Order: sequence, then C-alpha cells, then structure tokens
Amino acid sequence: MADGPALKFDAFTSADPHPWPAIAQDRARCPIAHVGGAFPYHQVNSYELIREANRRHEDFSNRMGVVPAGPQAEGEQVLEFADPPEHTVHRALVGKAFSVARVNEQKDRIQAIADDLVDAIAARGNSFLLRREFSRPLPSQVIAEILGVPLDDRAKFMDWTEAVEETIGGTTARDKRDDAQGNLYAYCAEQLELRRREPRDDLLSAIVHAQVDDQKLSASEATAMVGLLLGAGNGTTSIGVSNLVYLLETHPEQKAKLLADMDGLLESAVEEGFRFDCPVQGNLRGVKHDTTLGGTELKAGERIYSFYTSGNHDPDKYDRPDEFLIDRDWRRLPRHFAFGFGIHFCMGSDLARAETQIAIRTLYTRLPNLRLREGFVAEQIPGMVFRTWRELDMVFDGPALPRLSPAGESAA
Repeated sequence: MADGPALKFDAFTSADPHPWPAIAQDRARCPIAHVGGAFPYHQVNSYELIREANRRHEDFSNRMGVVPAGPQAEGEQVLEFADPPEHTVHRALVGKAFSVARVNEQKDRIQAIADDLVDAIAARGNSFLLRREFSRPLPSQVIAEILGVPLDDRAKFMDWTEAVEETIGGTTARDKRDDAQGNLYAYCAEQLELRRREPRDDLLSAIVHAQVDDQKLSASEATAMVGLLLGAGNGTTSIGVSNLVYLLETHPEQKAKLLADMDGLLESAVEEGFRFDCPVQGNLRGVKHDTTLGGTELKAGERIYSFYTSGNHDPDKYDRPDEFLIDRDWRRLPRHFAFGFGIHFCMGSDLARAETQIAIRTLYTRLPNLRLREGFVAEQIPGMVFRTWRELDMVFDGPALPRLSPAGESAA
C-alpha cells in the first residue's frame, strides 16, 4: 500500500510537550494512516477504530509484537505479549492479586509508603526530583511487596525499568534495552528459583506453583511474567503520577480547583490525567491474515499501531478534548484508553488508580505550596510506547505537614 499523507505527529521522535493540534490534524485527515519508511505500520487514530482493533484479537495478534523490537522470544510471550488461549491462562494465574478487593486491602499500606517517602523528602530539604524520589519508588515498593521481592533490591529494578522505558519505544538503542531486560530477567529467575526451593506466602511462589486447568507456567514464562509485572507495576504508575503533576502545575486554574475540593475532584482529576496525557501512548499488533479495518485493506504480517493518545483526544467522544478539565463526569463518558481495551485491558488498572490518587493527595496535602522549580523546563522522552517526562524538579515551602497515615517503617 502506498504511503498516505505525511503525518504532523511522529510517534517515534516527537518530544513536543503540546502535540494535540498536530494529532488532531492527523486524526481528522486519516482515521487510519499508513506510515512508511524503515519501520512501516498502519497508525489507527480514531477512538472507534482503536476500540474495534483491540477487540478483534482473532485478527490482530499481540504475540506478533506490541513494541517496535518485535515479538518476545519464544517461551517469554506472556500476558500483554500473548494471545488466547495462553493469554487467558496467564490472567487466571495472577489476576486475583490485582482484584478490586485486594487493592482495597492495600490502600492503607500504599498510603503509609507515600507518607514515608514524603517524610524522607522533607528531611533532605525543600526540593526534590519527583520521579526519582517519589513517583517511581512508591509503585516500586508496592509491586515489590505484592510479588515478594526484597525491598533492598528496589533501586536495581527501578534502574532497569527506567532503561527499558527510555528505549522500548524506538528502533535504536537496542543494546541498552536488551542489557536492562536481560538483567531484570536474570534477577527474576533467581527470585523464582528461591521460591521453588522454599515457597513463601507471596505472588512469586504462587506463580511458580499455581496451575490452571492442569497447566503450569514454564520456567521462562514465569520469569517473563514476573519481569513484566515488576516493570509495568512500577513504570506506568510512575509516569501517570508525573504526567498529572506536570498538568496541574501548567494549568494553575485546574490545580486551584483541585486543592479547593480534593475529596470531590481527586478521582475525576486522576481519570482526566490518564486521558489527557496517557502514560502508554500506544501499542502495536500484528495482522494475522488479510483483513480490513475501517475500510483499509491490511495484509498478513503487517502491523497496526493503536494510537491511544489520539483516541483519548477524539472530539467524537470527548467535549473540548484538547483541554485539561479535572471536573469531567466520568460516570457519563466513554472509557479512555490509558489501560488499553479488550482482552488485554490492564489487570493492574485498579492498583494504578489507587496509587495515583494516594500519590496526588499526599503530595499536595503534605508539601506546602508544592510547585515546579522556577525556570525548570521539562524534557519529554520520545517513543511510540510511553509518553513521559524525564524528570520533574519540584520545590515546596516549609516543613511537611502531618502524615495521612500512622508513622511506620521508613521507605527510604
């Protein structure tokens, strides 16, 4: 198929902090756009076509690769990287650990970790790096405790996750990505081997020993699953928190509105943050056989790209879509794509929401006059998978205000 009109927004290279006008032009001209070059694919831009593509797992395969690097190695295709029936088994093995009931049980613990991190920040002074000192360690500790990973190792897997995030959305820097993923998988295999020898009451042991319909995960599948849970569990929430903080700091009228009614607006503000600046910008899928989508002919072996960021700004679904409005009524709006759609809908979505709500409440309740450092210019990391800031330099006035939870063991 011949290339379509040149797109205004390049998902691989754009570091534009305000790409919404360009994305809107592309969506209006091309609900599905063919992108040529060294890495050809069909970019799906409209809300309805993204939803359709994600529902048609019999036509579009995750197993064929959801990132530019292509499919996971044989034996490492689990959860997001798998298709039914294997995908169904994988979700059944670990899904209960991320249920609404389990997340509700963890909220007090999440709050305590957030308070510990703020205590540590305040003890060091009145400035901090948001991602490194708060938004990454918070979900990292939560997922480590769910899995049963030693907290002393948190810094290592945070660094590996960060390296993967920075490189997974492009076609270059594969050595850095492969090294980071290799180190992460080797660590996960080591932890799993410990659970094989000495089972404990944790998710790592459950993954090693659990069976569904007489099926168990192979050693390589178990390693890949723990690596994915560990990486996604601390990566996506970290991005969501930092993206929302940036939005609040660059939309002072919305920030003031939230601070005036934290109880009434926090939940909708978090949903709007996920919609407006989606942490996972999009995912690729492989075309399993000749088919069509939205009238576009697709050939077996080609790839489609569900551009979630574009779908989340589709004016056919959201009024004033390119405006950040924290008081949208999400009971009456269609679901955004921050956590995907269809059978691969993120099973950690309830945990991510809880972590993000607790993070925002804790930061803006406990740190007086919290704000971006004057003169700081945030750097966007380009890539077609994640959309995030490299770091946010924050400052606040005076000592931290009282904890929102009882004093506990420090997370520092």
